[in-house]
Amino acid sequence: MATDRGAKTVASQVPFHDICSLLEKIHSNKGTDKKKGILRSFTGSWRETHNKIHGDAKTDDSFFPAMRLLLPQFDKERPAYGMKEAALARHYIEILSIGKDSLDAKKLLNYKAPTHALKDAGDFAMVAYFVLKNRCPEKGSLTIKQVNDLLDKVAMGNMEHKKADTRSALQILLRNTSAVEQKWLIRMIMKELKVGISDKSIFDVYHPDAMDVFNVCSILSKVCQDLKDPTVRKNDSEITLFSAFKPMLGQRAAIDEVEKLMNEQEFIIETKLDGERFMLHKQDNMFKYFSRGSNEYTTTFGSSPNEGFLTPFIANCFSSKVKSCILDGEMMAFNASNEIKFVYGTLTTNTVYST
Repeated sequence: MATDRGAKTVASQVPFHDICSLLEKIHSNKGTDKKKGILRSFTGSWRETHNKIHGDAKTDDSFFPAMRLLLPQFDKERPAYGMKEAALARHYIEILSIGKDSLDAKKLLNYKAPTHALKDAGDFAMVAYFVLKNRCPEKGSLTIKQVNDLLDKVAMGNMEHKKADTRSALQILLRNTSAVEQKWLIRMIMKELKVGISDKSIFDVYHPDAMDVFNVCSILSKVCQDLKDPTVRKNDSEITLFSAFKPMLGQRAAIDEVEKLMNEQEFIIETKLDGERFMLHKQDNMFKYFSRGSNEYTTTFGSSPNEGFLTPFIANCFSSKVKSCILDGEMMAFNASNEIKFVYGTLTTNTVYST
């Protein structure tokens, strides 16, 4: 990894090409130990670069910019891209001025069809790689930071319904990345890398406690920030206000085992309403909402008593003695006039953070 002491972050110094080369090596090698060894070399180089740039100084700079690309399915801090393969194909066709009736356009749009994609049918990233091979530079010029910044713009364009902003960011990415880099970029956008290494293995390589910490907080940036040194173990994973965490789930049991589990004692059964699991965090007049999957819905429900679909109606329901709390429970849309309970999914449909 090339470095420059004047750089502010490691991600601004490491080429995006490096992480794509890493993924190529992991994908092409067999055996978990070998794959983990390749990744360990990369994380080690990252830490060396971090030390050269920052020394012993305290900094927010961490492995997070790379981790969110290695585990895109767990990155909750970037809004949804709002596009699947077909939408991305249409963007590429327009940006690259590919004839809509051309063979390459048909390959992208019908990537699942064996007649167009041959052996790569169903793998949009591989189909796109061959279409882009003669249209992209041989080697990209973007850093990991620049790619993350552009992916932020793609996501924000979707969230704010600004199609031109999304297309502009994709255009910059297309013009400054190679076909191989595009292949991995597409998989990052689709949040499925397919490199043959488990999520746990990636966490374990970064830090032996990373998986445990993530299982509590569900925030990749916090994992990377709190566990910079792999030799320092973290004994306890804390639940903190305004930070998402994974709630405890009920145990599934066969109906004929219930009496035994209840020690043959009398118990009460109530009808389960099919709502949606949410955690409400409150401190004074500040509110945050997280789903069971750690997606944030504060923009929808309201961060204060003056905004949102829900907070203005419940803010005054709390006792004046309650200064801060975390409520964990089910939320359900309910029509009081006709006493109709809305189906599961009603609350989160069409919200800006929905994935």
